[in-house]
Amino acid sequence: MSEVTFSIPITGTIRIQGNSLVIKINESAITMKLDMADEVGGKLKLERGKTLFDIVLDTARSWVAESGTSQFTAAQLYHTALDRFPELNLKRNSWGAHVIACAPDHPSYKNYTSKRNYFTYMGNGRYRLSVPVFPGASSG
Repeated sequence: MSEVTFSIPITGTIRIQGNSLVIKINESAITMKLDMADEVGGKLKLERGKTLFDIVLDTARSWVAESGTSQFTAAQLYHTALDRFPELNLKRNSWGAHVIACAPDHPSYKNYTSKRNYFTYMGNGRYRLSVPVFPGASSG
């Protein structure tokens, strides 16, 4: 006995209705219940009145205080923020953009509409805080 492999092209529709997935081919339909978490991916969820800029600044302040070094990269801050705020849905590209938007002397700062003056860009992807490490502390 020998086998022959073949394929039959089938056209149908897939539709999501509430928490069910409906696959319809010709007159036949299969419905599967989707068991999804309350939120899959989605937007960043922060407490009321807090922005991603606040998270970036808080993370930078804690990095400087804990590491004892005044310089950091956006990647170092990102990984620190992931550890500190695991419940947030932080995206790497958004994080990097927010760090750049906090450094007025970064060449790409001019491309951002929402700007902050939290960091000094040192070159080669390195930044330094230009605000006090502890809120209320003098910068002099």
